[in-house]
Amino acid sequence: MLARLLAMVRHTKDVFLSPATPLSVKIVLGLGLLYTLSPYDLIPEWVPIFGVMDDLALAAFLIAWANNFRIPKD
Repeated sequence: MLARLLAMVRHTKDVFLSPATPLSVKIVLGLGLLYTLSPYDLIPEWVPIFGVMDDLALAAFLIAWANNFRIPKD
């Protein structure tokens, strides 16, 4: 399971760095990453369980969304 998650994260990175990826997709992935790492959240981190869940849910959604994109092989 961990190997699959790492493969999905690598694919997300490849989608973001690929020149074939539309700019709009790169913007959504970049903004999602910034939100996940940002100290400002919809639900503050000090709220038990739910404070971290919004960041994890967004990261999981973005990784799953990016895995729907296929990168053309050179």
